[in-house]
Amino acid sequence: MLPSNYARMPVGSISSKFQSELVAANIMKILERTGNKWRYLTWAEYKSERIKDGNFSSNEFGYFEEVVDFCQSEETANVFCEYWGKE
Repeated sequence: MLPSNYARMPVGSISSKFQSELVAANIMKILERTGNKWRYLTWAEYKSERIKDGNFSSNEFGYFEEVVDFCQSEETANVFCEYWGKE
């Protein structure tokens, strides 16, 4: 599966925090629109893309650090939220 399969909210994730789940969903949307390939997303790119969205907050940084490693592959995304990429 590709990042585009994970664009919806990962409800019930291992973080159990809405903010972390929202940032993870944002990461997947960014990965989708920047090539739809699995890769590590840097904070600088995340911030730049979120500013383009018009709804960025610097408070996202802590949540980004918490979830970014889970958004690098299908396997790690499934660890973050078992049912996230499944319809």
